[in-house]
Amino acid sequence: MSAALVIEHLTVRFGAVTVIHDVSASFEAGRVHAVVGRSGAGKSVLMKAAAGLVPRASGVVRVQRPPLVFVHQDPALLDTLSVRENVAFAAAHARGLSRADARARADQALVRFGLGAVADAAPGALATALQKRAALARAACLRPGVLVVDEPTTGLDPEAAAAVDEALALLPSEGTTLIVITHSPRTIARLAPRLHRVDAGRLQATA
Repeated sequence: MSAALVIEHLTVRFGAVTVIHDVSASFEAGRVHAVVGRSGAGKSVLMKAAAGLVPRASGVVRVQRPPLVFVHQDPALLDTLSVRENVAFAAAHARGLSRADARARADQALVRFGLGAVADAAPGALATALQKRAALARAACLRPGVLVVDEPTTGLDPEAAAAVDEALALLPSEGTTLIVITHSPRTIARLAPRLHRVDAGRLQATA
């Protein structure tokens, strides 16, 4: 299987401090990957740099199954819009869909992520786990070739974390290569990903 995302000799510096050291990695298309390591190991910085959200000092990133979409830990939903409108907004503005087509795509994503019953709710009225699932639905509406999700279950109770992991597990069947940044053993056990271990800003192993 070909790679969906290739990172070659990526280095990231914050001022005089090198936080990512000459990392090369390949993420096979059509499967689940996890970038793992201790807090502060550099896993989020690495993937944010790969997504173009953090400046790179050097190196090359090739997104071979575009587009690449990055979902942050904070769901960042707009409080002035309903859950459905948040999900449809992304599809309409990022993909140029008509309002009707964006709403139809949003409704499909909401059902797939178990959010049909709260589609008309305000995001602020939802539990954190539901907000995170709404952010995933919004990302899925963009039909990404590569989806990077940063610490999706941090701060959630075990039941809520399991629900988020179940939603993530749906994505590869839609043709998305999923990359999860996590330190959760339960998430790793549920998703059975290929592991890319980062320590002190260096890629230590891939398994």
